[in-house]
Amino acid sequence: MKKSYLRGTRLKIFIAINLIFVSLIATRASYNSYTKSAETLYNEGDQFTGNYSGITYIKLEAIEKLDIVDEKLADDEKFYMVQHENGFVILKATQKDIKKLIQSSDVPEGKIINLKDKNLYSIIDVIEEKGSKGKTNISSELLDKFNTAADHSTLIKVRILEVIKDLGLDKTEANYKSKLQEKPFISNVYIKVPGTIYYLGIYGFPAAIVLATLLLIRSIIKGIRKSKAEYEELFIEYPETEYDVDILVRDAKYINKNLRVLIYKDALVFYGGVFNFELLSGFLKITFSDINDSKNNIQYYTAEIHREFESNEVIKMCSYYKDATAEITELGKILKEEYGKEVEYDF
Repeated sequence: MKKSYLRGTRLKIFIAINLIFVSLIATRASYNSYTKSAETLYNEGDQFTGNYSGITYIKLEAIEKLDIVDEKLADDEKFYMVQHENGFVILKATQKDIKKLIQSSDVPEGKIINLKDKNLYSIIDVIEEKGSKGKTNISSELLDKFNTAADHSTLIKVRILEVIKDLGLDKTEANYKSKLQEKPFISNVYIKVPGTIYYLGIYGFPAAIVLATLLLIRSIIKGIRKSKAEYEELFIEYPETEYDVDILVRDAKYINKNLRVLIYKDALVFYGGVFNFELLSGFLKITFSDINDSKNNIQYYTAEIHREFESNEVIKMCSYYKDATAEITELGKILKEEYGKEVEYDF
């Protein structure tokens, strides 16, 4: 056995390091969202081109109200055809959403809202045809309605006329299709305006990660301090162990390397998690327990030291293994019969 103040904290340190990186990334994303404009983020490359799901940005050129009927639409929701810098896409939105999207307190009258002269950039949430875990966001019937709407869309018809005009005498079928694909209609996604949940996530998630990281670091420091104090108590009580901690193992009256517990002279030592040194004269009762997960599977075992004039202390012993219960029972028998301790089992 080697002296180690990090005993029982290495996994926490590894998790903390990863949480630090995650919190930095999340905080940076939140900071960018708060300090950078939609136009800046768009020009930096975070823009909708069709091959994307989730939060991104779009440069709006026009919005056309469609006559698509769908039973899943809320009372104030409608579908719209959106013309943007890179093509066309369906928008699902309420009147309130439209105001947010075009950054206006009013929605202009008429079927088409022309925004080309506004230089307008907005944040959007892209919804794919198939979501996570196979969830269908766009049914085959709705997809057909999207394509039918595109065939009758005024915005797309105007785009077709512009392509024909631009090609002039060079109008071949190949050139025509190629030109249309420069700004295509993407039918297998639709976009919507991010709601409250997004903003709670973009600011709340980084805060939660930072808080979790700080709490974990605090737990690590507490564990290291606890381990150091336990070693110091050991060295004061048994000075011979200060420069030869292995003597605990060599001269142990009892040792179980699976449970990671030993008895050295008149002390009970746990070394599975944070190093813990307990004089047998310092407590009268000990309770052994198993700790289960949500599926009632045993994860690990603990020992609770009951002290007469101090608060009790729960010590993590070892992870689950097949014969753990029998070996803990054997340890309890030794503590009861040879050292007169009251022993309880909670498993």
